[in-house]
Amino acid sequence: MQFTMDDLGPAERYKLLVNTITPRPIAWVLTRDGQGRCNAAPYSFFNAMGGTPPLLAIGMAPDSQRPGVSEKDSLRAIRETGEFAVALVDEAHAQAMNVTAINAPPGEDELALAKLPTMPATCISAPLIADAPAQFECRLWKLVETGPGAAIVIGEVLVTHIADRFLGDEDGRLRIDNPAMKLIGRTYAAGEYVRNSDPLHMDRKVWPLEPES
Repeated sequence: MQFTMDDLGPAERYKLLVNTITPRPIAWVLTRDGQGRCNAAPYSFFNAMGGTPPLLAIGMAPDSQRPGVSEKDSLRAIRETGEFAVALVDEAHAQAMNVTAINAPPGEDELALAKLPTMPATCISAPLIADAPAQFECRLWKLVETGPGAAIVIGEVLVTHIADRFLGDEDGRLRIDNPAMKLIGRTYAAGEYVRNSDPLHMDRKVWPLEPES
């Protein structure tokens, strides 16, 4: 069966995407707006977009949960300041992340609501989550307007923070123990998440392709 997206409503198009494009990493976006108010919210339309320059992208949809509010607080703050932080979400922070997804009134500090300890960032005014496994300080690289109250935020990573317990050395090369981070991602249906703990390993093929034995 095929679906012509122009023939569908917004909810149907969204359902087709989020129930098929899985798993999706979670960008736990932290901002401080022009009035100095902090905000934290998770977004799963997210991924890395390149290494030079080091870019990541986050899709932010219009705010459909709060009457009279058209734009997510994260997007508004990024427009005002041009900077933000992204933390990756591990199993230990899953419940706190879920709290920060609440449809709180504009200006509410979700970090305080979720009782999350924070620490200052190095290059930006937005805070960092003190015990997140990995996080990125970002400067807005480009904002792609996709509709009223919606945009794709492309950020340049200025500083990467990784907790020391996940770092090691192997023959003089930096090693990152990603499985030990126990990251989670979004999968099909509302409220469904996946653990990053059951990887499938395949060595990359090289030319010429050898026949299967």
